[in-house]
Amino acid sequence: MPECDVRHRGCRAHSLTMLARILPAKENGMAACPRASTCVLHCAVEPSIIKRVKFASIYSFCRGGQHEGCAVWAKLVNALPVPPNLMPDGTTGDYLDAGADGSSARRFLIIEDSPVFAALASSTIAAHFTGAEIVRRLSYDTAVDDLVHTDFSAIICGFGLGGDRTAHDVRSLTGAPIVVLTGRPDGVKAPHGAQVVQKGAGPEALTSAIRACLA
Repeated sequence: MPECDVRHRGCRAHSLTMLARILPAKENGMAACPRASTCVLHCAVEPSIIKRVKFASIYSFCRGGQHEGCAVWAKLVNALPVPPNLMPDGTTGDYLDAGADGSSARRFLIIEDSPVFAALASSTIAAHFTGAEIVRRLSYDTAVDDLVHTDFSAIICGFGLGGDRTAHDVRSLTGAPIVVLTGRPDGVKAPHGAQVVQKGAGPEALTSAIRACLA
């Protein structure tokens, strides 16, 4: 049997795939993938008309209710790194532009004295920014050399960073985007332009804040 392509107008599966691609999930009656907004595959394909046509088959997973069978989804829900260009069926595609996936071109600094929250931030970044370099430090003092001598795509830090140091001291040393992790988001005044994420809000909240910084 020939592989379905755009000429198979009479193919029901093809029609459903096209419908899922064109209509929002709410309109086509199918369940949208809850990870779509932070999925490296979806985020790489969705903005490009050419890629949406080329990789139309992914929309049965993104919007067609089949996300639980997607190889990328399986990596994300288990907080595992997503291999570059991984496709829903486990094969490798070519949807990523050089450096556009937030992968090897990205370098992140985490400054957090809680091993638990530092590990959660690190695993979240590793899962959603494939191949990214992640540097972890426990306090402002141990991160000063990194802040002065290394360029980072973004810095994820607690508001209080040991002693009387805060995220404002980080801002004084770098112009890199900052995401502030805090247990009381309404009780701190974050540096200008920083994203604020409540500790315990979950990986999607942190991923969304990082992507907003990088946009």
